[in-house]
Amino acid sequence: MSLKINTHHLLKRITFFICCLVFILNLSNDLYGQKKKKTETEKKADKWTLSLSIKPYYDSNILKYSEKYIDRFKNGEDEGRFHIETTDDLVWGYSIGLTYTDEFIGNLKTIVGAGYDSDAYTYNSIKTWLTYNIFFRQYITASTSFSASYSYLPSFYVRHFRDEDWVKYYGYTPETFRPYLFSKDDFSFWVQHIFAWKTTRARLYFTYDRYYLDESNTEYDSNDYLYGFRVYQSLFKNLDFNFGYFYTTSDAKGYDEPDELKANSDDSDATNYEHAYFAGFGYALPPIFSLNNDISIDAQYLRAFYTTDHYLELDPLHAGRYDYNYRVFVNYNIDLLENFSITVFYNWFGRESSTSAEANREYVSNEKDYTQYRIGMNFNYLIKF
Repeated sequence: MSLKINTHHLLKRITFFICCLVFILNLSNDLYGQKKKKTETEKKADKWTLSLSIKPYYDSNILKYSEKYIDRFKNGEDEGRFHIETTDDLVWGYSIGLTYTDEFIGNLKTIVGAGYDSDAYTYNSIKTWLTYNIFFRQYITASTSFSASYSYLPSFYVRHFRDEDWVKYYGYTPETFRPYLFSKDDFSFWVQHIFAWKTTRARLYFTYDRYYLDESNTEYDSNDYLYGFRVYQSLFKNLDFNFGYFYTTSDAKGYDEPDELKANSDDSDATNYEHAYFAGFGYALPPIFSLNNDISIDAQYLRAFYTTDHYLELDPLHAGRYDYNYRVFVNYNIDLLENFSITVFYNWFGRESSTSAEANREYVSNEKDYTQYRIGMNFNYLIKF
């Protein structure tokens, strides 16, 4: 079932968006006019930056369903599994951020900030989510800085799965499909250095994530650790190249009863590790009517391996499983005003899953393979004061 356009609801969204756009453009002109009157001393006093963005986009596969489940949804099968109106949707992303910049240690910058992000799904509100974040960045020298941040995701809906513990009591009924929801704490740190020749900068990353699942899926609670690096290299005045590598471990709880341990549990064990490889480039295009514009393309290749000791019969979805994930991000950006830009983007995601257990490969593939794309625009506005 594809997206059905509710004209009245869509017009309300578009009208609201146009009003916001007119407002920020008018405000931009007013502020820009005032800025011309500022003295050099007053300009240096601008330490606050407010960033606003609105990002409407189309998502082709909001629950990352395989063809198996897309077909079942279209055919009205699996009563109780599907709590969505469509498998695709029109999404409205909103974000607001506030940063403060000052020099507390000599001439070295200190930046602190906070933000709010949300993706609101037009026809499937069950998928709507939001995050809150704060960060601190400090320059150690003119060319070296570090950043520490925290973000909180209160609730994220993945999809409904059949709960085998419920099946024991209620059989294969619609009630045994339970929602898979999680909240997440993210603690991130990176350090960046710009090398003496000024065309190369490198970052080292560390992230610790804590996932807390809903009461029906506590065996999937996990502690995740990410380590990695990324290098950015200017090849020419208008061409940049970047590459990187991340290594992630995910240690799942693996049990859901007070008297259980992972070693003797009969629950799923989603413990895994992942290698992620990144590469991309950015190219500054010739100005269009004196407007700066650029394009960037980034690609990611990820390989995940599940490490459960459970037998195939006990944990068919994770025993011997490995995933290949592919991602492509294409962005075109144009600066319409000094503080207002538009980014047109296309993102593509794909996953191929398999297992070392030959007899189970078709099952794992049918459950976990998917493709998805997102296409849209991001309207970005900055206010400095």
